[in-house]
Parts: sequence; structure tokens; C-alpha cells
Amino acid sequence: MSLDPWAALDARRQRRQWRHWPWGWTALGLSLAAWASVFMLAFLVLASVGMPGDGDHALRATRIPLLITLSIGALVTLGCLVATVLSLRLPQRPAAGIAALALLALLVACLLLPRLF
Repeated sequence: MSLDPWAALDARRQRRQWRHWPWGWTALGLSLAAWASVFMLAFLVLASVGMPGDGDHALRATRIPLLITLSIGALVTLGCLVATVLSLRLPQRPAAGIAALALLALLVACLLLPRLF
């Protein structure tokens, strides 16, 4: 470690470079990816429905892609929440972060609303 204060300040600036990333646009992209993962899950579930009496061969065939898509969707949703919080806390496109949060809330409402009735 150098004793030069300017070198220490420069090193600190390099470490905090992530603060200037466009977190709002990242959150918006991740919320759109969450919607895409839900559509992909619906497609895979519909593809796994076989003919009556055939057993569960179609469901077994799509089990791995279903689990992969579900885990990617959960990670994308978590990333969207983190990026939204960062975009609201840091002055980096807070309007896009609010739009991403609204899209994510709409997604959760669309998924949970049929379960309430």
C-alpha cells in the first residue's frame, strides 16, 4: 500500500466504479427478462402436457429445462430487485428503476391474482 494520498484516492475511485453504472436500465432489462422467463415457463409447461393415458413421459422430458428456467427466472427477479434499489438510492436513472419495479409488481400480481380467488 502506498503512502501517497493521491494514489490512495485514485485506487478508491477505481473500486467504486460500479456506482456509475446505469442501474435503472439494468433493472428495466432484468424485469423484461423476468417476464420472458415466465412466458418460457408457460411454454414449457404447455409442451410437457401429453396425451391422456401416456403417463408422465412428456413431463419427465421437460423437467430439466423447467428447473433451469425457473432458477434463471428467480435469479433475474432477485437481480431486478437489487438493481432497482440501487437505481433509486444512487442518482442513476431512477425513473427506469421505478418502471422496472412497476413491471415486476405487475408480474407478481398477474401470477398471484388467480390464486386469491
